[in-house]
Amino acid sequence: MSDARRAWLLGSRNVKLAAAGVGALLIGGFAFGPVAFGAAAPPKYPAAEIHKPSPMPDRIMLTPTTTPATSQRVTWRAEADAEAAQAEILEAPRALGEVAPAAGAVRNVQAVANTAVNTSLGYASTYHTVEFTDLKPGTRYTYRVGDGSNWSEWTDFTTAEAGFTPFSFIYYGDAQNYIDSAVPRVFRQAFAERPQAKLIVNAGDLIDSSNSEEQWGQWYKAGGFIDSQINNMAIPGNHEYSGVSLSSFWGPQFPFPDNGPAWGDVPALDRTAYYFDYQGVRFIGLNSNVQDIPEYMTAQTKWLEEVLKSNKNKWTVVTFHHPVYSNTGTRNNPNVRNQWGPLLEKYGVDLVLQGHDHSYGRGNLATARKSATVHNGVAYVVSVSGGKMYELNGGVNWTGNGAEVSSSSENTQLYQLIDVSENQIRFEARYANGEHHDGFLIRKNGKGEKTVNEIRTPENTVGQQVTVDKTSVRSRDHLKVSAYGYDPAEKVAVYLREADADEKTKGHGHHKDPILVGFRRADELGRLITTVDVPSSARRGETYEVYLSSRHQKITSPVITVTK
Repeated sequence: MSDARRAWLLGSRNVKLAAAGVGALLIGGFAFGPVAFGAAAPPKYPAAEIHKPSPMPDRIMLTPTTTPATSQRVTWRAEADAEAAQAEILEAPRALGEVAPAAGAVRNVQAVANTAVNTSLGYASTYHTVEFTDLKPGTRYTYRVGDGSNWSEWTDFTTAEAGFTPFSFIYYGDAQNYIDSAVPRVFRQAFAERPQAKLIVNAGDLIDSSNSEEQWGQWYKAGGFIDSQINNMAIPGNHEYSGVSLSSFWGPQFPFPDNGPAWGDVPALDRTAYYFDYQGVRFIGLNSNVQDIPEYMTAQTKWLEEVLKSNKNKWTVVTFHHPVYSNTGTRNNPNVRNQWGPLLEKYGVDLVLQGHDHSYGRGNLATARKSATVHNGVAYVVSVSGGKMYELNGGVNWTGNGAEVSSSSENTQLYQLIDVSENQIRFEARYANGEHHDGFLIRKNGKGEKTVNEIRTPENTVGQQVTVDKTSVRSRDHLKVSAYGYDPAEKVAVYLREADADEKTKGHGHHKDPILVGFRRADELGRLITTVDVPSSARRGETYEVYLSSRHQKITSPVITVTK
């Protein structure tokens, strides 16, 4: 046998033996894993080690100020002395690393607050706050936080524009449960959909146990780097409280504006009720946990009206935890509804973003309904981002209090994407897997008039949606016709035709050709209001309908009967 042949055989044998060994290992490992790798599963890594602080900064978060065009607050956690806690900031350069910033470009800012929180895991977590001031509007900055030796990575944020500019923000209902497993994919999917978002609104119950270091650590990990470059607005839910005491983490983590009721003279509301203006939107946060404490609700309600009355922004968004109209069980919040509801309607609030009910519900006052797909009132939304679910109750708390539900969902995790432009807010709710659930458009003109329009579907752009001022007419009468749901300035063909013309056509029955009244344009809110003349040839007993045909809709009125 040649040397080459012998080598090939030996090599082949070694390969086979190796393969057999791997196969045995795989089979043993698959079928008898605990035996092969130990009789017991590895111990769970302790939460105290997972979330333990170090000199390296973590839990870095942007929180809004009352002047977001020229200032920015940043909080973080680290083992650092108060004298050492600091940040560095410069206008965002094209490169860092081996490319040194220009001389004098980097500004050093000392922390303005350093607060240690005793945690449930046997150690203290110290939170630091820095405020960057004298910034330029609409400018991208790069910053890092640390103690002078131990620094975070460099991160970018952009200041708000000085005046109105279109922007997007994200809204979450309760995270609260399964924060380490089910919530992160929701937060990441939302960011993937709106990486340019300027703000995240959290409607309470961020965690389940108010003073749990483990859960707060999980919540920060779920957002990760996102929170260090997008401002977070949050209000407390009932799970941010232990009895009547607000979480000891709240103030150190969230140094929100101190412009709430009585400007800090009501301690229980400090940093839990506040407002700020951002690029043409007034954002207002309220604390609904005190709804059964008369003096706190009175102070907050009076403050809310002052903040709404003085609002010079075109758009208004209000968030609190307990819904005006509850989705689930026998829940009810009459003090919230009776004290805040009338003010929200009176001052034309655009969006009310809520949580608490671990389901999705969106609706409005029934009296605001203008057509099958349009109303002109406040849009109330309840949502959930976490993995704990409640069953819907059929909307009885809505309908029992003069409201109606336009969309609902249970056993679903959601995130909401809101895009603000000069004359329109676009709202869309999506499931955790990115699929669309619900959406609507709020349009508003310079007079403050608005319409809230369902996002179009093949089903909601046909059918009887035209209203008329009377359904019994004489020949030559004038009919006032109203319809909604158009694009601004959309061209609409207006017809008067025999009633049930579509059915007659399908059945090959005889019908007269429709009478073209003319073409009209919808206004800036998508409304069409016009008149139609009943033809002089119309005979007693004949029936007609107004038919409006456009690029996006083909809709009709109720039957109109000629009486004389």
